[in-house]
Amino acid sequence: MSYPTPSEPTPAGAFAPPPGYAPAGVAPAPGGARGRRNPWGLAAIISAAVLVLLVVLQLFVQVGILLSQTYDLFGPITGILGIVEGLVALVTVVLGLVGLFRRDRSPVLAAIALGAGGFALLSAVLWNVLYPLILSAA
Repeated sequence: MSYPTPSEPTPAGAFAPPPGYAPAGVAPAPGGARGRRNPWGLAAIISAAVLVLLVVLQLFVQVGILLSQTYDLFGPITGILGIVEGLVALVTVVLGLVGLFRRDRSPVLAAIALGAGGFALLSAVLWNVLYPLILSAA
């Protein structure tokens, strides 16, 4: 079905809708190729949200350990939480990459999650791997 151009009057005397919109009373065409939902991107953004919660949890655990003055637990607990954060960040990056390269799917959520996961993965590597190496060398 072809629609009149915006400059051509319709039979009722009104002008045609702007491009991308169907006239009144006509069902629009199926959704655009880039507007479809992306389940991989959604999974990636949920994983990124879990990652943010883990970072907040780690912050509160560290403060609790420091306030309780049981400094012997600080290293092991921080290390375990850092490894868990690194694994969740890796999962977020993988899900974000898969969601980003899915054809005919919206890449927005996947791109946001990929950025958050990449930053968290870089942070986990720097904080949990390089920082202890620098401290042990000094």
